[in-house]
Amino acid sequence: MSRIALVLTLLSAGAATAADAAKKPNIVFILADDLGIGDLGCYGQTKIKTPNIDRLAAEGMRFSNFYSGCSVCAPSRCTLMTGMHLGHATVRDNMQRAPGKEGQHAMQPGTVTVAQLLKKAGYATAIVGKWGLGMPDDHSSPLDFGFDHHYGYLCQGMAHTYYPPYLWRDDRQEPLEGNPPYFYGQKAVIELAGKTYSHDLMSDDALAWVREHKDDPFFLYLAFTVPHLSLQVPEDSLAEYRGKWPETPVTNSKHYANHPTPRAAYAAMITRMDRDVGRLMRLLDELWLDDNTLVFFTSDNGAVFAYSGTDPEFFHSTGGLRGYKQDLYEGGIRTPFIARWPGHIAAGATSPLIGAFWDMLPTFCDLAGATPPDDIDGLSILPTLLGQSGQKQHEYLYWEYQSGGRAQAVRFGDWKAVRNNVHKSPDSMPELYNLAEDPQEKTNVAAKFPDIAARAAAYMKAAHTPSWEPKWNF
Repeated sequence: MSRIALVLTLLSAGAATAADAAKKPNIVFILADDLGIGDLGCYGQTKIKTPNIDRLAAEGMRFSNFYSGCSVCAPSRCTLMTGMHLGHATVRDNMQRAPGKEGQHAMQPGTVTVAQLLKKAGYATAIVGKWGLGMPDDHSSPLDFGFDHHYGYLCQGMAHTYYPPYLWRDDRQEPLEGNPPYFYGQKAVIELAGKTYSHDLMSDDALAWVREHKDDPFFLYLAFTVPHLSLQVPEDSLAEYRGKWPETPVTNSKHYANHPTPRAAYAAMITRMDRDVGRLMRLLDELWLDDNTLVFFTSDNGAVFAYSGTDPEFFHSTGGLRGYKQDLYEGGIRTPFIARWPGHIAAGATSPLIGAFWDMLPTFCDLAGATPPDDIDGLSILPTLLGQSGQKQHEYLYWEYQSGGRAQAVRFGDWKAVRNNVHKSPDSMPELYNLAEDPQEKTNVAAKFPDIAARAAAYMKAAHTPSWEPKWNF
């Protein structure tokens, strides 16, 4: 090779390297629904097969102290979208906007979302799956909050069946062939099966959207509904687990579908979701997007308690932690959290960083070169992901749960405080646990450390700010 040719080759290679470095990374955020921290092989699961998600962890970073935004669906997703904890977020509970009417209470006008910020930074934005934060007639569909595209469920109640009569494509209903009638709030039990399985359609739509936007920086929020009840899964997945374990058929479910083999169905649903995570990862590799795409995987809250066929004790779904969905103990809010970005995140890494859903907005802004709002509660975790110094630490993490007797929780360092029955005793001393010594929250040490419990109580009072919805005020 001549000297001139060599120089031109090196200049060309240098220009390509600079262009690649300047290209904004794609962001894929995969959210499971009611998946416990113990439901994945990479977190200790032995009965359910999750090879593709386990590979994400093996090729990326697995977190051991990461938390959802809440112990139930809609408020958890609101913290993810806004970067605010539940003392500040505009959606703080799964409150239906009217009896029998599709949709939940919406995020309030003027709410700034991560999708809006990324769209402004030049990203194509899509949510495929469950939204749960408002409807088109409330001006609170995904398209009203920064997403270019949505396909899936708007109402989390409609997502109680995997064979709905329709899904939403952007702001219009799209009928699904061969599925039974269903409306949210119906009294009749959900039928076990139909012809068109919604999870498969949403998975296919996500892959098609990635293909369409392979040349753009993109943000894909893939909000799966698996493994939330009802227990429904096609035969080609169910067959893998049928007959593996003793079963107690579900024959009298009040709100969800009955099922003859509920354990097999639960496992099969998770493995089917894992299959589609694998399909997505193979597509990124096929399109040469792998090294420029940061993929996250987590769940919106902890595993659901035993109900309508779910069996968290059998599957060890909470990983031995106390509590379930709807609890603010660790089993209700500590979730699996995995991040993969080849060439940037060290393969097989683990992190004890204490973080939560509201950290995603500033992290995504960091990746996109966008400026987050000043009033958020989140901190970017990008330094931890990249193995760099300078990671900021939360002094406190805060949660509320608004249903039932209401509850509050705070984590600060190794300490965790939980106050239940807030509506009756809003100023009572919270329970106190040292998670380093007592990760299962078995021993309340508030009486032994009254100053620390009082510190937690003071923060609970300060962290809860008045809500636009009077029912969410203590």
